[in-house]
Amino acid sequence: MISCKDVVAALSDYLDDDLSPETKSELEAHLAECRTCQVIYDSMHKSVRLVTESRSFDLSESVTERLLAKIHSRLQSNLELPDREDP
Repeated sequence: MISCKDVVAALSDYLDDDLSPETKSELEAHLAECRTCQVIYDSMHKSVRLVTESRSFDLSESVTERLLAKIHSRLQSNLELPDREDP
């Protein structure tokens, strides 16, 4: 079973299709049941798509990594996620 905090921690790897099949399956099952995590995923997915498809600016790899790490850190520290696990 995967918790909301685990889902948030794994979303970046999920968007990059860089999860094991088992973890991906658990995450997708959790997303199917948890509205809070669905909203976080949708927001993150739309943000990444907007930035990558706009091509209005390019960031170096190091800047991109720092930005993603900061976003991830803020998501984890600022969101009050329930300690919900799949039923």
